[in-house]
Amino acid sequence: MKITRYFQSCLLIEEGSAQILVDASAEEAGRVDEFGKLDAIFYTHEHADHFDAELAQKFADAGVPVYANASTAKQMKSQPTVVTDGQEFDIAGLKIKAIELPHCLMVDGSAGPQNTGYLFAERLFDPGDGKELNGLNVENLTVPIQGPDISFKDAFDFAKQVGAKKLIPVHYNTMGAKPEMLKNFCQWFNLPYAITILGIGESTEI
Repeated sequence: MKITRYFQSCLLIEEGSAQILVDASAEEAGRVDEFGKLDAIFYTHEHADHFDAELAQKFADAGVPVYANASTAKQMKSQPTVVTDGQEFDIAGLKIKAIELPHCLMVDGSAGPQNTGYLFAERLFDPGDGKELNGLNVENLTVPIQGPDISFKDAFDFAKQVGAKKLIPVHYNTMGAKPEMLKNFCQWFNLPYAITILGIGESTEI
């Protein structure tokens, strides 16, 4: 499986012939041609650094199947496929499972919007802006490292909770966190994680 990271939490996931885009915000409007022929686009939640209604509609108008939870789907002019907790999909041979988990709290302590993570081929979990989830064991985690209620400690706690061994930091471009510091802390405290830092447009294989 090949993973390419773009702005904030946007990922292009390729497995076999499948090409799946996740959380393309308005920042990706100028990169559409880089993504190639997409089999689907998935959204975790409605915040602007993960979702842009106009761009999502352009994908839909171009014939790309769009998948989003109920809260995010309401933001679009044309209805995408609404995903529900535990629902499974087979997109061009790639198995994807939708898993609800709480969005991190906002700065005033209020709850965030509906947040849906996606498990790809039982090997990679993308949690959106979630930071805790019981009952999942997965080797690879794209882990948010900064947010209204997300810290480096939360990132490591989340990895421990789901049994992840390999972490790809995401969700730091708009807030200035340095993923290199996450890797440094991992080394300084002898934490059992392999951390792969991806610049915008950079890829890794898992």
